[in-house]
Amino acid sequence: MSVTNERRTDPRRGVITRVGLVLAATGIASAAVDRRSLAGTTPDVPLAVGFGMLVALLLLASFRRPARGASWLALACVALIYLLAAAELASSVIGMTSYLLIAFAATFYTAPHLRPLAVAAFALWTPALWLFGPTDALEQLPAALRLAAVFALAFTIAAIADPRRTHPSDRLRHVGYGILAIACVSASIGRSLVVSSPGFTPGQVLAIICAFALPALSFVRMRPARRELLVTALALFTFAFVGLAYILGKSYHTDVVAAAHRATELFISGQNPYAVFDLPEALARFGLDPQLATHLENGSVVHTYNYPAMSFLQLVPWVWLGLTDIRWVYLIETMLIAAVAIRQLRSTWRSMALATVIGSEIITRQWILAGIDPSWALYLVGAWMLRSRRVISSILLGLAIADRQPAWFVAPFFLLAILQRYGARPALRALAIAAATAILVNAPFLIGDPPRAIGGMLAPMLAPLVSGGVGLMRYGASDIGPAFPRIVYTALSLTAMAGLLVLLWRRPRSLSGAPLVWPLLPLYLAWRSNQNYFAASPLFALIADDELADKPDDPAVPGP
Repeated sequence: MSVTNERRTDPRRGVITRVGLVLAATGIASAAVDRRSLAGTTPDVPLAVGFGMLVALLLLASFRRPARGASWLALACVALIYLLAAAELASSVIGMTSYLLIAFAATFYTAPHLRPLAVAAFALWTPALWLFGPTDALEQLPAALRLAAVFALAFTIAAIADPRRTHPSDRLRHVGYGILAIACVSASIGRSLVVSSPGFTPGQVLAIICAFALPALSFVRMRPARRELLVTALALFTFAFVGLAYILGKSYHTDVVAAAHRATELFISGQNPYAVFDLPEALARFGLDPQLATHLENGSVVHTYNYPAMSFLQLVPWVWLGLTDIRWVYLIETMLIAAVAIRQLRSTWRSMALATVIGSEIITRQWILAGIDPSWALYLVGAWMLRSRRVISSILLGLAIADRQPAWFVAPFFLLAILQRYGARPALRALAIAAATAILVNAPFLIGDPPRAIGGMLAPMLAPLVSGGVGLMRYGASDIGPAFPRIVYTALSLTAMAGLLVLLWRRPRSLSGAPLVWPLLPLYLAWRSNQNYFAASPLFALIADDELADKPDDPAVPGP
């Protein structure tokens, strides 16, 4: 089959575009996060630009037929974020410009239907920040790791642009394993920004092995299931050592992880965390700076526990057994999310979906390093995968709601998807079961001090917390554009969410991945738009795409 015929007959062109856009969005956000770490700056406008492009590309990728020119738009986004980084990190942007010119040439040479994957490979290759950025940062990386990074990118681009006859499935396997190799090497190199170690670390050795072994495995003749198991295990093992380095190399340094750990200790001691929890006391318990506490607009400090009860109930067995760092639990959960989620997908797309976790600096920095609970995402992934089993799926949705507030935004979209596919009665039943589950988990803690418990759970959305994050508010906070009152940002985000719900209701067949990824995108417009809100978005976009699914859904009930 010639490349021309492959281009004409491959029915997955729209799917490839969506997957490429999701991967490119992951790489752009990761580059923005790494740029900030290399520059040593606090959240700033370039970071907000990077997350804005993440939101825009994920929104574009949620349409079954992305706009024409989507690949070039994504490449322009890649160029912008990397040039912004080079302008701040390097004395000259010539090196980064050369890298981007290579990216343009490779994308132009690639067959049009594969161009999104070429853009994705260059976007995910965050080692460009070292190779074309500050010299001292480059010198800290072992030469073998640098060579592995270059090889992973070169192999992937060669596999994408190869003009020889190649069966589409074989080509996508080569490309997918190459992209996963890029993600593994990039994650290992990104870890060195936070935790440095003399000589080779196990994670770096494994990343080097991945860079060469994963491309080689894409050619090895073996049973597909065995090959996928080997590839997944090798990649997750590498990711585990990256996470291990974060946990062992840096202790607690955020109020979120200290709060969850302290609330768990209070519950184990027989106390109601919502009644007795005090955030400054929790910070002192773990030796953290009092200034890390979340503040209100009037300058005072938050004292209540601000998350639903499942966020600490799930930690009880581990803390009771003596675990002194709950981030180990979050690392295991993150790996479970990746391992479970990719089972939703056909084998062709599993390695690329895995790359959205391993190659995401949002996930490694927020869920693992900062210790922000990812359990809600694990429950949602399970609920989505088991949605044909109505009771179990609804209970898992309820547990997600009972764990963290981001799940609250996903719930209406999730239930709308149930309504469109299975009808009104199953949707109402799912709503009832999910609500009952969430209430049963949290109800016992309302006894004693209901106002404090309810106020704490609703604080992230209703309390006058100080503005923060990587969204639209960052421009006003940096005096680039107007700074609006909190009510304006709240109205913008709620209006956008309502508009997306209406669009999903009216045009479900023209959308793909929207029920899981859309609920999180309007948070970019919110008064508080923290990085962790967007951590799961790329993976959600892929597992909710029914054209990527390993097994077809039950026949859909026609929507309006």
